[in-house]
Amino acid sequence: MVSSLPALGIFMILADVTHAAFKPPFNNTLERGVATECKTCPYSLCTNKEYYDYDTVVSLICWTTGTVIGGDSTWLRTSDDCYITQYDLTDYAGEYEDDLSFCGHDSTIEHYTTAPATTKYNTECNLCDDNADCAIIKYLKYGTDITVTCWTDQGDLVINDSTWLKTTDNCYVAQIGLEEPANKAKLDYCGPVGFLQLNYTEPEKRSSSPLNKNEIPPHPLTKHLPPSSSNTLNKRYLLNITVGEDYAPCYSAPSSSSHLVKKYEWGSWCLGTVLCE
Repeated sequence: MVSSLPALGIFMILADVTHAAFKPPFNNTLERGVATECKTCPYSLCTNKEYYDYDTVVSLICWTTGTVIGGDSTWLRTSDDCYITQYDLTDYAGEYEDDLSFCGHDSTIEHYTTAPATTKYNTECNLCDDNADCAIIKYLKYGTDITVTCWTDQGDLVINDSTWLKTTDNCYVAQIGLEEPANKAKLDYCGPVGFLQLNYTEPEKRSSSPLNKNEIPPHPLTKHLPPSSSNTLNKRYLLNITVGEDYAPCYSAPSSSSHLVKKYEWGSWCLGTVLCE
């Protein structure tokens, strides 16, 4: 009978060598003018564990590979046990792959939840959960089927709803613009979503423009026609309307001779739909 003790001893020696060979962490700083999300896995669609604001110094533990950002698939795990893309860090004189240990095979696995959704109105898909300041990544026509990956209730308030959903286009839509509310029981929470801007910097070994020019097509010049007499909704946009008179009548059709449905008092608000051709 062959004893298992020598094999066990070899395993322990190898484990000790592997542990001893793990390279020490070091610090770097986010590129000037860049804020970024630190993700639960090294892919753009993974949820966020932390949000790093401008000039944050991060302690880098190991490297792995994930979504290609600016022509580079290298991501770094930080001391917060989450991943940031190399693209958002200031230039490093060496090579992360040489100076840090590999995070391991498990770090390369992409994991996130998904659920179907459909837009009810023409909707902007923004870089972050803010209608006023965040860059628009994509315009979604009403009736568009999309896939959402996570939700947050800390976004910009739209009418009376602060829930936003991230899509597989790596941008956020306001829940109020969808046919049905998201099933939060089937989706992960997005984690902290801070104010983000597109990174247009051009350091060495990075692509000249991280923005895909095909993402936001230019607006063609079109002839504006008067709305049709049909009651069918065509292009639809949401507006938060506040009544500025003593009262505002709301009719069943765009004519004061049509049936009066409701009167809104001064100072109250209502959900309006703008119809365009």
